[in-house]
Amino acid sequence: MGHLPIFSENAFSQDAALLYGIGRLVCAWGVLEKGIETRIAAMRLAAGDVPGTGTRNKPPMARLLTELRAMISMRDRRDASALKQMVGIEQELQRIDRFRSLVVSGFQSPEPGGFACRDPKNNVIHISFEQLDDEIALLEEMGDRLTAL
Repeated sequence: MGHLPIFSENAFSQDAALLYGIGRLVCAWGVLEKGIETRIAAMRLAAGDVPGTGTRNKPPMARLLTELRAMISMRDRRDASALKQMVGIEQELQRIDRFRSLVVSGFQSPEPGGFACRDPKNNVIHISFEQLDDEIALLEEMGDRLTAL
């Protein structure tokens, strides 16, 4: 076995909070993608479409949202309110996706109360645990709103 570093309790709890928060963000995004795929499959089945067979690559979120928007617009031809809600949800999800990409791809180091990331322009950005929690809660809310459409 290799040498195990010794952490102070405060540093360990901050690392645990960091890993927990980033893991929640990644998992919440995956749950949302799966929920949208399930919703699309249910809408297809209700419309009389035959489910596909075989293996298929997982489509990106933008494609899933485009397909869901198209199905909602066909379902609610005379009522544009669901489509207007869908557009607002899509815009918010695009913003959250940029945040998720920043966290996952730009992570640099833990910092007191949060962590540092570098954006695509190489700027250092501090993200607090509270900000991370707020984004995760908003992501989960967007998932609930999509399910309700």
